[in-house]
Amino acid sequence: MRVYWLKPSDVAYDQRWPDGIAAVMREAQRYYRQELGRTFTLNNPVVEVVDGDHVKSWYENTPNGSDRYWWSVFNMQQELMRKLSLRAPDNRWINVGEISAEGPGAGGGGGGGWVILCQHDADGAAGVNGPMNRWYGGMVHELGHALGLPDSTSTDGTPMSASFYDYPHTHFSQAQKNQILAGPYGAFLS
Repeated sequence: MRVYWLKPSDVAYDQRWPDGIAAVMREAQRYYRQELGRTFTLNNPVVEVVDGDHVKSWYENTPNGSDRYWWSVFNMQQELMRKLSLRAPDNRWINVGEISAEGPGAGGGGGGGWVILCQHDADGAAGVNGPMNRWYGGMVHELGHALGLPDSTSTDGTPMSASFYDYPHTHFSQAQKNQILAGPYGAFLS
């Protein structure tokens, strides 16, 4: 798994962000091992810091798709793909990108071997935006999407529903475990 923090050119470097994102990834790694008996491998260092080509407002305000929700993270993902020769999907690894940019109504998500998250997730990982269990549960949820799982249709106690807010008191169903392990990214887990 490759993990990136894209730092816009006008955002000051702060070690809390790569350290925090790494801690969230290690907790997600532990959780997947607990739930599946297998987990993903993280690089050393866990987080690659990528200096952005643009100021924060560029990522937030440059249209990329019809829904503003995705602009910051799609702009980040495309820059990471260009700079690091990544693909979507990429059969070499699962990619996780977080950017210190957000904009009105911005969000993020996961799918096709990618997790792309905006500033509130990066800030949360750095410990400056609410309780850590929310950010641990959120990463477990988005990694589930990256590994091929859809959202659950109800709050069913699994991390693929709003139950991820109850982290760590949430567990994959057997069907979800089977789907991850038999899915296109199951081979990434050992």
